[in-house]
Amino acid sequence: MAGTSKPTNTPGPRVLARAARDNLGKFKQRVRRRPGLGGAAACLVILVVVMNFLANGPENAWGRGVVVVGPLVVVTWGYVWFQRTRGGLYLFSDGFVDAAGRRVVSVAWSEIRSIEGEKTQFAIGSLPAGSAFAYEVAFAARVTGHEAVWRFNTTYSDVHELARLISRRSGVPVTGLTDPYQL
Repeated sequence: MAGTSKPTNTPGPRVLARAARDNLGKFKQRVRRRPGLGGAAACLVILVVVMNFLANGPENAWGRGVVVVGPLVVVTWGYVWFQRTRGGLYLFSDGFVDAAGRRVVSVAWSEIRSIEGEKTQFAIGSLPAGSAFAYEVAFAARVTGHEAVWRFNTTYSDVHELARLISRRSGVPVTGLTDPYQL
């Protein structure tokens, strides 16, 4: 249908340019990013509060501030959300390129030094409130030659399988906590 844009798995021009500059080889696949549900829930709450103030009339400066600032927060979050989900991790035969918003990171498989899994627990007082799981990929930066770290977390679909894929292609074993569902 004309005028309809569908999400595509082919890399954009800036991703292809970075991959060509760093000699990462042929494009293999894209791993999509997912939006965070916490931000979406917070935006929904903000919109409900704003709609309540609009229906009942804001009676003080705080209410007027919420009516003005609330939609701006929601629009900003929506813009960031679309930028993040438009990007993703692009796997090439000799490395990967991660594109999210303006950030573009490229790493060759041969530059990876370690892959470490880590889980962070959150608590409110002594009650568990949640956890976050991420992998850190340490690699030698091309420009400076120093060790750099790239983190990827559960915003990528199937983060555990992604870590195993990066491990297989780079030949570097995953250390630390390797299973996101392990206690």
